[in-house]
Amino acid sequence: MSDWVTGMLDGLSVLGNFIVASVAVPFLYFLELDQRVNLLYLAVAFLLAGWAFIRAVNKDSPDSHRSGLLARLKLFLGFCFPKKVYFHKSAKVDYLYFVVNTITFPWFIAPLIIGTTAVSHFSTDIFMQATFLKDVMGEVSWGGRIAFTVGLLLAFDGGIYIAHYLQHRVPALWEFHKVHHSAEVLTPITVYRMHPVDDFLTGSLTGILIGFVMGLFNTLYSQDLSFYEVAGLNAGVFVFYFFGYNLRHSHVWLAYHPLVSHIFISPAQHQIHHSIDPKHYTRNLGFIFAFWDWLGGTLYVPKGKEEITYGISGERASEFSTVYRLYWRPFVRVYRHFFKSRVNERS
Repeated sequence: MSDWVTGMLDGLSVLGNFIVASVAVPFLYFLELDQRVNLLYLAVAFLLAGWAFIRAVNKDSPDSHRSGLLARLKLFLGFCFPKKVYFHKSAKVDYLYFVVNTITFPWFIAPLIIGTTAVSHFSTDIFMQATFLKDVMGEVSWGGRIAFTVGLLLAFDGGIYIAHYLQHRVPALWEFHKVHHSAEVLTPITVYRMHPVDDFLTGSLTGILIGFVMGLFNTLYSQDLSFYEVAGLNAGVFVFYFFGYNLRHSHVWLAYHPLVSHIFISPAQHQIHHSIDPKHYTRNLGFIFAFWDWLGGTLYVPKGKEEITYGISGERASEFSTVYRLYWRPFVRVYRHFFKSRVNERS
C-alpha cells in the first residue's frame, strides 16, 4: 500500500475519532460530576420532586392515598414529566441547542475566556508587593483550606451575580441574555440555553475574581494551598448541585423558608426570575447565594406558590424558534439598534 493511501487512511481514522468524540460530548455531560446535569444531581432532583408531589397531592386531594400503586405512579410520572413541558417546541429547541453548544464550546468559547491561572499569577505578583501580607498565615491548616474553599466559592458566585446583573441592565448584553429568557418552558436542559457571549462574560468575570482570591491566598500562606473538592469541583458547588439544583429550571415548585431564602436562592426563586410578570423583572439574579440580591436590592422572596408564565414580554416566540436564530439574532439586534442607529445619527 502506497504511503499516500496509508496517510489518507490515518487521516480518516483521526477524523472519525474526532467526530465520534465530539458527538459523545453532550452525553458525557450526564456522567461527569462537574456538569450540572450529571445523573446523580438529576436523581436527587427527582427525589425532591417526589416530595413536592406528595405535598401537592395531599393538599389538593387528601384521599389520593387510596388510589392504586400503578395509578399513583402514573400520576407521579405525569407530574414530573408533563408532555406539555418536555415536548414543547421551546424544549425541543433547548435539546438541539444543548447538543450544538456542548460540542462547539471547547473549540470556540473556552479559549477566549480569561484564564484563572493567568490572573492568579498576575494577582500574586501584585499582592507580593505588600510585604506585610507575605506568609502572614504561615503553614497551611484545615482552617486555611476551609477559608480558601469558601473564598473561591464566594468569588465564583459573586462573579456570576455581577455578570447576571450586567446582562439585565446593559441593553446590548440583554440582547444576548434574551436567548436564555426566551425559553417558554423550563427543563434541566434549559440551563445550557445560554448564548456564547453570555458564557464568555460570565466565565471571564468569575475567572478574574477566582484568580485574585487565589493570588491573595498564595501570598498569605507559605505553602501551596488546595481547596476541598469533589471530582475537581469546589465542595460548596457540589453540595449546591446535589441538593435539587436541577429543579431551578423545571415546573416543580420548591421554595425555602423566607429566612433561608435571604441566604440561598431556592428553585422557586429562580423560576420567578424567568417570569414575564413586571414585578419579577431583574429579580433573584444570584446563583447560589441570595445575599448578593439582598445587598443589591434585587431579592424577591415569594410568600407562597405563584403561577408563572415564562418567556420575554413583548417579544415574539417565533424570533427564538430555531437554533440558528438563538445564535445570530442577538448580533443582528445589537447591530441594528446600537451601531447602525449611531451611524445614521452621525450622518
